[in-house]
Amino acid sequence: MALRMKSQINTFLKTLDIKVPIIQAPMAGASTLELAAIVTKKGGLGSIPLGSHSENPEAVETQLLKFQELVQDENLKRNVNLNFFTHDVPIHDETKHSQWVQKIHNYYQKENIEISSKAKGLSVPYPTFKSIETDSHPVIQILLKLKPKVISFHFGLPNLQVLQTLQQSGINVFISVTNLKEFKQVVEAGVDGVILQSWEAGGHRGNFIANDPNDDKLDTEGLVKEIVGYIDSNLSESDKIPFLVAAGGLYNGESISKVLDYGIAGVQLGTVWLQTSQATTSPIHKDLLTKSNPAPKTIMSPAISGRNLRTIETDYLKELTSSPTHTIPDYPLPYSIFKTLGGDAKNSGCKTSYSAFLAGSNYHLSRRNTNDAGEIFDQIVSELKVKGY
Repeated sequence: MALRMKSQINTFLKTLDIKVPIIQAPMAGASTLELAAIVTKKGGLGSIPLGSHSENPEAVETQLLKFQELVQDENLKRNVNLNFFTHDVPIHDETKHSQWVQKIHNYYQKENIEISSKAKGLSVPYPTFKSIETDSHPVIQILLKLKPKVISFHFGLPNLQVLQTLQQSGINVFISVTNLKEFKQVVEAGVDGVILQSWEAGGHRGNFIANDPNDDKLDTEGLVKEIVGYIDSNLSESDKIPFLVAAGGLYNGESISKVLDYGIAGVQLGTVWLQTSQATTSPIHKDLLTKSNPAPKTIMSPAISGRNLRTIETDYLKELTSSPTHTIPDYPLPYSIFKTLGGDAKNSGCKTSYSAFLAGSNYHLSRRNTNDAGEIFDQIVSELKVKGY
């Protein structure tokens, strides 16, 4: 293990002005401003998912101002991570698209549900931050004005000029990486931190290459070990070594301390919050997370959105995710019609749930005796203290 790594936690806490090396995962569609505010007030770093607002400066500002109202403490108002998506613009393929729409329509016909107007084709539900190429873009100007402690990106690097402008204003830029090759790219770009997202993590896989056929599929400890080993062997004290934050399959003090022992800066937790009242997780989703016995396995597939994501398996998802990757339209095109089917099925009173239930592979180990995010945070902190953190 690298002695150099041992200094990361203290520097990390000081840089972000937080007390506990825990970042709440953004979790678009499940996390809330209330959840982010609780984590921040408890001494961690709350996160706000803004992937759908890359072209909407007003929405970005509104979300952060509401978060600040919830936090109240003037000293904590910048203590937040704003998360954006940097996926490639989807390529139009009429044949592939029409075949996919028909596949989804088959479920409508199976359940005798009327095909709604939104389900008659594929559409782009949200833009990509990667399309922002100049500092003058209204979203960049808002971010420079608000100056959150961290802005993070999932699916790859943003425009380099934009990245550097954010950093020059005092914002720390973090990028999700899933392997050593991606880590080398972000080190070269000079980022401040990396989220080391393992194969165990729930939600969308952050690969730079969508549905990478050569994905290493490393577990959390394996990914941390590989990156720390690379730093030991190839980087010197004069190099800018980004903060390393582990993500995936972490659920208590023991699992967290195991990766912190490598000297990394901290961890990012997601699934542990999904059972809380502060998350927008559906009742069915929460029951699967907390009550299922035996707990269904999780599966990783691009069939839901166009990019690999980890969800709890159901009969419907098992069937849908059997689709060959080459038949699936580019992310995020399938996502809108997938969600439309889920909503239409629910509104029609369909007994089958046509939804995804995102969760990490260790979700069954994340179960707690409370559904309050603040109490769960306190429990994890107590468990970490027992381990010396």
